[in-house]
Amino acid sequence: MTKPSWIDRKKVDLQGLRVTLSEPVVVGRSHGYFWFANLWQMPSGDLLSTISPVADIHMSSIPYLVTWSRDGGLTWSAPIVSNDGGQTLLQLTSGDAILLPYNLRPRANGLGAPYNRIPAGTRTVEYVPSGVIVTGWPGPDKIVVPGLDMASFSFNGQTVTLNDGTYLATVYGELLDPPGYRIFTVKSSDGVNWTIHSLIADKDSSVPGAETGPTESAMIRLPDGRLMCVFRVGSRSPFGQSWSSDEGDTWTPAIAMAGPFSVQPSLAALPDGTLALSGGRPGIGLWLNSDGAGLDWQAIDLLAHHNACHPAEAITPSAEHNHQQQTSAYTEVIAVDTDHFLCMYDRIPNGWKPIPETMDETNSVWLVRVTVEKLAE
Repeated sequence: MTKPSWIDRKKVDLQGLRVTLSEPVVVGRSHGYFWFANLWQMPSGDLLSTISPVADIHMSSIPYLVTWSRDGGLTWSAPIVSNDGGQTLLQLTSGDAILLPYNLRPRANGLGAPYNRIPAGTRTVEYVPSGVIVTGWPGPDKIVVPGLDMASFSFNGQTVTLNDGTYLATVYGELLDPPGYRIFTVKSSDGVNWTIHSLIADKDSSVPGAETGPTESAMIRLPDGRLMCVFRVGSRSPFGQSWSSDEGDTWTPAIAMAGPFSVQPSLAALPDGTLALSGGRPGIGLWLNSDGAGLDWQAIDLLAHHNACHPAEAITPSAEHNHQQQTSAYTEVIAVDTDHFLCMYDRIPNGWKPIPETMDETNSVWLVRVTVEKLAE
């Protein structure tokens, strides 16, 4: 039996970069909900993905499908179901990893929720009901749905290990007063006990968008040592962007990005400093920055590439309401070695609605390998 392998399908020459896109490979399918995928590479080299099997509704405890790849993303294990932890992964210096909870819940001394631990060197996901706790809030949390055990704030995005060995993550949500979304950094020495550390941006940031403040975010350490955060301010709006030169203690005034947009950004960096940013809506986009500063980005249309490779399963972006989109545009990009990124995205042929029993279609998650070569000036 022939082993699966990556098939390169398209070359794109950008300024200073040559990019090769593989044929997209399918990670999995379901007639039920199967979307909002996340992706990480573990220290062993294994890939871990979590995929949502439920509708986009408020839930205090969110289930996720957990699946693994041992061959770089070409094939994936049968998924298992886990709860409370599927969008943010923290790699501990001990070798263990923590899947932080998305939705936090009210606690006597702050906000918290159960999480999942992955012991070092294993593909075992252990549910920890005692949970994480976040303290030091500057005000009371805004209740999202009265009577539902769910806080407004959520862990979201990517984590960074600071120079002193502690961990930095981002949470977003709304306080009771003043109104409007905001993004805080939270800091921890063990990945379980967190405290509010700094404000990245709020509704008063000078980044225009359709929503009342910044929400979903991604954070990365740049080659020069600074931290950079990219965040959503509204569907179909450019991302906002801010930098920190003091390990996340303070952040520059946010600015609107020139080009990249619109929901759930994801960031990755190659060892040579090339940065990748994925996002979209409408469409699915990948943007590359060659100098590692995160200011000048060059675009690649991943939706057009998917449709060229898989015309029978084309994704049609709608100009109408989000529920008509045939992709959530929630993407994930990671660096896996010196010159390759992997980018994951979903296809939802019936949009946000369940696929009818009479409809011969499936929701699906896809993966593209992106090879990057720096060109001589």
